[in-house]
Amino acid sequence: MKKSVLSVIAISMVLLFSGCSSIKKMQDNHNQVRYQISPNPMEANGDNVVVTINGNIPEGYFQKDAVVYLQPVLTWATGEVNLTPMNLKGAKVDGNGKAIDKKTGGRFVYKDTVAYRQGMEGAKLTLNPIAYKSKTVNEANATRSEALENKGAIELGNVKVAEGINSTSNRVDLRGDMALEAPHYTVKESELMSSDIYFTVNLADVNWGNAINKKMDAKKGIETMKSYIVNNQVPKQIFVNAWASPEGEESFNIGLSKKRAESTVKLVDEMLNDALKERAKVENIKKEDVDKYVSEAKKDVVISSNAKGEDWENFIRLVEGSTLKEKNTVINVVKSQPDKIRREQEIRNMSVVFRQIEEDILPTLRRGEIAFNFSGVQKTDQEIAKMATTNPDNLTFDELMYAASLTHNYANKLKIYTTATERFASEWAGWNNAGAVALYLNQLDDAKRFLETADQISPDNAQVLNNLGLLNLALKDVTTAENYFNRASDLGSEQADMNKAIVAIKQGKYENAAEKLDGRKCTYNLALIQLLTGNTGNAIRTLDCCMDQTSEVNYLRAVCYARLDDVPSLIKNLREACEQEPAYKYQAKQDVEFKRYWSLIDFQNIVNN
Repeated sequence: MKKSVLSVIAISMVLLFSGCSSIKKMQDNHNQVRYQISPNPMEANGDNVVVTINGNIPEGYFQKDAVVYLQPVLTWATGEVNLTPMNLKGAKVDGNGKAIDKKTGGRFVYKDTVAYRQGMEGAKLTLNPIAYKSKTVNEANATRSEALENKGAIELGNVKVAEGINSTSNRVDLRGDMALEAPHYTVKESELMSSDIYFTVNLADVNWGNAINKKMDAKKGIETMKSYIVNNQVPKQIFVNAWASPEGEESFNIGLSKKRAESTVKLVDEMLNDALKERAKVENIKKEDVDKYVSEAKKDVVISSNAKGEDWENFIRLVEGSTLKEKNTVINVVKSQPDKIRREQEIRNMSVVFRQIEEDILPTLRRGEIAFNFSGVQKTDQEIAKMATTNPDNLTFDELMYAASLTHNYANKLKIYTTATERFASEWAGWNNAGAVALYLNQLDDAKRFLETADQISPDNAQVLNNLGLLNLALKDVTTAENYFNRASDLGSEQADMNKAIVAIKQGKYENAAEKLDGRKCTYNLALIQLLTGNTGNAIRTLDCCMDQTSEVNYLRAVCYARLDDVPSLIKNLREACEQEPAYKYQAKQDVEFKRYWSLIDFQNIVNN
């Protein structure tokens, strides 16, 4: 009996040690197991990171009665995430898990999705599988500590599967297309009559023999205005505007339009003198008192002069209304090419079209405009702009809204729009525009207050709904943003249609975003989509023609050149980005787009200085 008990104990010990031995063998040979991440490095796709591990287990490795518990861990400087666990099992094990044959080995695919968080760019993905012997796999959602509680469980060894997350898709510009209500103020709203005179190319003198002056009967227009003064009423204000056609060097054209404005003012002065002298005769003013009469009458007339430079606005209007066969191409060039020199050259390259433009359109743009206002002197743009910040109480709502459109400084715009909300609290447009500008300046609390007030005053307003969508994008609530854009789009908002592309990017639907941006030119988000869909060359061309060459534009262009392995262009654009925004130095150190270049001296000089 005693011998029998000892035999059972001995057999049990052998079985126990043989079991431990087989698991220990798996631990010893764990370096033969291959774990590969796809893609490598990991990528943020929209607001998520999809973690895909392809595992390859060699022949003879996996024990028939073994269970291996896998739980990847994603770790970065400020956080850690335990991913969903997965079980592998031998041929003799029951329960949930991927079966691996001992003789042939096998492959497995692990997949999980993690919400992307700021700072994850340098994250490491590690594995330390737990192996134990069992007839069944314990519950599929067991924790790591529960897996270690299995009898004889051991850790097979820590493995770094991947390092770094490509977060380029999160560089989307969330500001999108704002919807600003246009001002309903017109400087010339009480104007009674106007007339144009035309100038010879590159000249500023008034020449009635000029072919276009003859064709347009410009002199007759001036005579009509003169006759009106003689026989009806002397204007209280005369507006003079002058332009140059958009060809040649821009600074020359600015100076040329100024000289043309001066020539037109001189013509107006001569016309006034002549008209008032004739009016004096009609009113039977004594000959010796005529000069005094003319002088006194002119004191009540205000002449406002403005040199407008190159007239691209009317160029587009005239091309749109022309019979040019390639007019859509010309208009696209004008709207998409911010560099005026390159813009003109691209149009000139269309030689046949340009000849027609040169003959039929450009001559009508070399002009001076004279406009009479008889209802009293209106405020000039300069006066309205000044009063908006110094004496806004003396401006109407329309004048305040117009004043905000006169400045390119968004802080000043916000100040003016805020004044409009305070003085005209029932006008939705003031609240809407204030909210949009506050959002652009990343003042999210103020933007929320302004836009919610606008929504209360004007429910179901497409512009307000579009801007509320942008606000929710900034607040990282993509679902709510999408709902607002859909409502705004249903009400006819073109901006909302464009902003849906941002939602598509955030959802990782890049092809869908590309479709929504089809037809857009020279926009940052279009370049990002082109880069994300593999059209790197097109992305660079789009960034090159962006109107504002911001730090974001330069940084994304550096990423493009990194993908093309164009080191000089990478360094040039990264340097410009970091000079504009020093925070990019830290980002570049973590950005896996630049991983191959981190050790370069030029790269180090940019990010460490």
